[in-house]
Amino acid sequence: MAHQDMLSILQDLAGKRKKDDLGLIIATCWAIWYARNRVVNEGKQEDPQMTAAGAAATVESYLRIKCPNVQVVPSQHNNNQQVWNPPPIGWYKVNVDAAIQMADSKAGLGVVVRDSSGKILAAAVQSTGFRGDVACMEAEAVLFGIQVACQAKCNPIIIESDSLEVVELSLQRKSSMAEICWAVEEIQACLKNQSRASIQFVPRNCNVAAHSLAKVALDFESPVVWLEDFPVQIILLLSKFV
Repeated sequence: MAHQDMLSILQDLAGKRKKDDLGLIIATCWAIWYARNRVVNEGKQEDPQMTAAGAAATVESYLRIKCPNVQVVPSQHNNNQQVWNPPPIGWYKVNVDAAIQMADSKAGLGVVVRDSSGKILAAAVQSTGFRGDVACMEAEAVLFGIQVACQAKCNPIIIESDSLEVVELSLQRKSSMAEICWAVEEIQACLKNQSRASIQFVPRNCNVAAHSLAKVALDFESPVVWLEDFPVQIILLLSKFV
């Protein structure tokens, strides 16, 4: 294949590899090209392991998409907000965040669900592999938060994230060709399936409960969801934000 162009190589592989293998090969080629452009245009060198992880994440996210090109309920955000504010009566706020542990290529996801009185109804943590992009992990935290809210039977919901990029992508205020677009389309699809749901940006100081849980999540091997029956460790952590 040394003297073939890329299209010929892929056509040749299509007859020799399974469809899933070919998809990963194409995603890896794209990830390498994307990493190369970052070096040339931005002077940013990416760890090859992160490039490979990004390719795998792109394929995984794409395979999860079932309802592309959907709309999401728009919401306004206030950049001057200083403290967490409860949702309107009858609504639930789902605060989400991600914490990154670069040394171990790990990410922790944290979720807190509260009602209009500020009562914590659910909390959740999940540890996962870091896929090379912080915004991608913030998007995964949003998806995890929606799952937790559904499990807790909390509806309607307002998702709060301190990732302005993820929020603006979800609200279609900006676009991206990076691998995060697959996770964002899944967020839009999930919110579309809710009877009433929105997503909005909040500053980090209004999202400290979720961020604290995200850091705790790094020590967990598997996802855990607590529905009011919280262990002492989590009670002590969350009591700081009640």
